[in-house]
Amino acid sequence: MESVREWAAAVSCACVIGSMLSMISPGGGSKRMLGMIITLMTMCILFRPLSSAMDLALDIKNYSFDESQYRNSELEAEVERGAKSVYAAYLEENLCRVLDGEGISFKSIEVIMDNSEDGCISIGQVEVIVKNEDVDKTDRIKELLRGCIGFEPVVRAQ
Repeated sequence: MESVREWAAAVSCACVIGSMLSMISPGGGSKRMLGMIITLMTMCILFRPLSSAMDLALDIKNYSFDESQYRNSELEAEVERGAKSVYAAYLEENLCRVLDGEGISFKSIEVIMDNSEDGCISIGQVEVIVKNEDVDKTDRIKELLRGCIGFEPVVRAQ
């Protein structure tokens, strides 16, 4: 705020001094020359904040941000674990709906998540545990879930 006040005072002083010099100057060509000089000085004072803003814009443009100093490996690991568990729970819920929709009973479904080298979370394995009396349905379960997840699930009896 102080810089705006200083700028306004400088513009006002330039206008007042320019007017006084214009009034006391002799007529003719020298008065026109003095008027042009006063106008140029006033314009320089008037537009001085623009040059400061342009310098600031250049500084901002050339600013580099090193995010590595702000990385928190514990937080990243916690976020990764949370994302894995949410995705696994979502997938388990959907696979349960598929099996329930077909009237197939099962004991549990477990989704094991992996991280690929590029940092993506992927499904490592899907394991379905069925009761001993439903062992004959393992082929049907594999077929249904293969269509949903795109690979062969592990079906075990217990």
